[in-house]
Amino acid sequence: MADQAKIIEQLQKRLQILEDKNELQTLLNAYCTTADSKDWKGYADTYIEDGPIMTFESWGDIVGKEAILKAASVEAQFEGLQHTMTNMEFKVDGSDKATGTAYLWFCATPETAKPEIHYAFGGPYRFEFQRTAQGWRIAHMWMKKIWAQGTDTKKVFGGA
Repeated sequence: MADQAKIIEQLQKRLQILEDKNELQTLLNAYCTTADSKDWKGYADTYIEDGPIMTFESWGDIVGKEAILKAASVEAQFEGLQHTMTNMEFKVDGSDKATGTAYLWFCATPETAKPEIHYAFGGPYRFEFQRTAQGWRIAHMWMKKIWAQGTDTKKVFGGA
């Protein structure tokens, strides 16, 4: 019987890790779709309540949910937004903290009637996550822009 109890315990731990990874992927999908729909409060709500940090290289550190909401909402100048994350990977160990990486492919269109005029960029993300009473949330996000295409005519992302 002891062996069966141990097997069940191991399976529960493995299942919890899989569920946590699924919830983290769902969180990052919401991170993208709330920005695309210009739901800036929903975007800010993907972060922890106390002391979240968003680090985007051309903006520096943005600390606190209200500051994150305000910084992200500058994207409202664009009619069309598309945030896409790929290659999501998470390190989860069963605790209330996790880390992750992903790649961003972002495109902003000033006027959707002229989709050929757009600004796109991408690069790697790093994340620290924290489990909260509301589920997993982002504690710290780092994004490094490594490529760009087009011109940031609105000068939202630090120029070129």
